[in-house]
Amino acid sequence: MVLSTVTDKGQTTVPLEIRSALGIHPRQRLVWETCKDGSAIVRLAPSVMELAGCMKSDVAYPGIAEETEAASKAWVGEPSKPKRK
Repeated sequence: MVLSTVTDKGQTTVPLEIRSALGIHPRQRLVWETCKDGSAIVRLAPSVMELAGCMKSDVAYPGIAEETEAASKAWVGEPSKPKRK
């Protein structure tokens, strides 16, 4: 068992043994979840790149030229509607 102490500010140091086991590096974010039994689960937060493609859309990607044109129109205030599949 590995122990750490919570400071008056609510901070704690993740012990080296735990950082090594979980592959935690400086500036990585952690996700904390509480369980009904009073325990907690801690894991690495997914990076933005790990989330890429996880959300589906019914709007087809029109292509870079169409996206650039739509963005240009939006910049000057012209309405633009996405094409549906």
